[in-house]
Amino acid sequence: MNNSQIKRMWVIALVIAGAGLVIVGRLFAFQLTQGEEFKKVLIKELPVTDQPERGVIYDRNGAILAVDRWDYRVAVSPSVLTDPEALADSLAPILQIRRSELLYDMESPNMYVVLAPRVTADVADAIRELEYGDEIQLDPLPRRFYPQDKLMCHVLGFVNFDNTGSAGVEGEYQKELAGEEASATVPISPLKEQGSVIAREGSDIVLTIDRSVQYVVERHLKEALAEHGAVSGSIIVMDPRTGEILAMAAEPCYSPNEFYDLKEGEDFNPLVSAVYEPGSVMKLITMAAALDSGTVTPTTTYNDTGAIEVGGHISYNWDRGAHGVVDMTTLLARSLNVGAATIATWMGPTTFYDYLQRFGFGHSTNIDIANEAEGLMPLPGSDLWQESFIATNAYGQALAVTSIQMISAISALANDGRLMQPHVVSEIRDEFGTRHIEPIMVGQIISENTAAQMTAMATVAVQQEVQEALVEGYTVAGKTGTAQIAEAFGYHPTDVIGSFVGWLPADDPQIVVYVKLDRPQSAPWGSMTAAPVFSKLAKELVVLLDIPPDAVRLQAGNPTGGGG
Repeated sequence: MNNSQIKRMWVIALVIAGAGLVIVGRLFAFQLTQGEEFKKVLIKELPVTDQPERGVIYDRNGAILAVDRWDYRVAVSPSVLTDPEALADSLAPILQIRRSELLYDMESPNMYVVLAPRVTADVADAIRELEYGDEIQLDPLPRRFYPQDKLMCHVLGFVNFDNTGSAGVEGEYQKELAGEEASATVPISPLKEQGSVIAREGSDIVLTIDRSVQYVVERHLKEALAEHGAVSGSIIVMDPRTGEILAMAAEPCYSPNEFYDLKEGEDFNPLVSAVYEPGSVMKLITMAAALDSGTVTPTTTYNDTGAIEVGGHISYNWDRGAHGVVDMTTLLARSLNVGAATIATWMGPTTFYDYLQRFGFGHSTNIDIANEAEGLMPLPGSDLWQESFIATNAYGQALAVTSIQMISAISALANDGRLMQPHVVSEIRDEFGTRHIEPIMVGQIISENTAAQMTAMATVAVQQEVQEALVEGYTVAGKTGTAQIAEAFGYHPTDVIGSFVGWLPADDPQIVVYVKLDRPQSAPWGSMTAAPVFSKLAKELVVLLDIPPDAVRLQAGNPTGGGG
């Protein structure tokens, strides 16, 4: 290599080196002046949302009553489909949609087309198996599933497609069950670690209701409606010591799995929302008020002439008979309207209505089920109240109550005078632990002595006048009710509401059962319709809830029995 060649190589090397310095310099300048803009190009930000799974609802023994399952939305991006005709051929029988309709959608100019708004997981699995299944978008959609179908529909309620609870526990505990979605804008970039968000999952809820007890209650209710030709009805089983609802049933019912087929009003919960005149079961409350206020004793008598006029309204006994000199126990046993009206007037409006309010009438019970009604009980001094109401209210007319109000009030008689707030939820479970729902005592509304007197009188009433309600081996306290049905222009001429409320064992009550049959056609009296239902049901409940017969319980020296 001569000197000329060597010189040329040096020149080339210097040129390359100079060019490299220029490039490096320009990159350095770019870093200083335009680096942030460059980062903005590389770093993309994407909105991210994490949807929580709705909490599970269990019965008191751990049986699943409501849980989330997944449906799927079927969609395509028409521009990326390789063989729309073949895909339409395969999809048509799976989606049960005409091939021509599918092909029309697949040829749409839109970037995103929904072929089916909601399909089951089985259908989604079948789509994934197709030859062109990877070209189909399957977007997951939560769906509430109720494994027990119609069982306790009025207690549970349902969840709409937008994951909003409606009615029942689903509505009342929407916030807890739904959880909370998490949303954020996160960077998507090779220069930065990808972010994520985590939703707060919905809390699980445990009910006080026993699925087995509920099943038996619903079976007996359906059988009663068929036997007595009633158009509707309800049964509630409650632990008077705690306010726990062990079963709560009403017919007609519906499937919360098919809530979208409900007509207006069909999701109505009659147990907490429907109001009606209770009839003679209210005499238990009137008598308790009279005893507790010192107005009467069990041996107090009055002269029953068969009629009494109060405020211009004449009240008659149900049999239109005059019973002469009658004591309080006989008044209750024979369910005498005149007697109830008489002792209410002896108390006077101030005392009488003070006790009715203590028992919770005219106010919500605050049960943890959505859409509870307060009932209707006009008070003295209001525009709606009439003087005659002190008589008619005493035997359950001219006021409106709910079933949950009625059984709650009666439960206070069975619980030594203590009124407990009814509830259907016992636990709420989340990531922080378990929150136990403790029983709430509303108040000591009558004395223990009054409660004991009422139980003794109600036991005699069943033994003497309502033997249809007896349960072999157990003492039962209770009362029938036969209520006229108020309509726009008075009472229905023939239709009634037949009811019976009872508690057992009478000396240490563990359950209170309230049976109500609407418009029974077999007989007009609660003693002939609701009372036999109570008896048949109670015979099964004492087994399910491990309540031993009186003789066994007392012989063993265990006054409290097994319980449930």
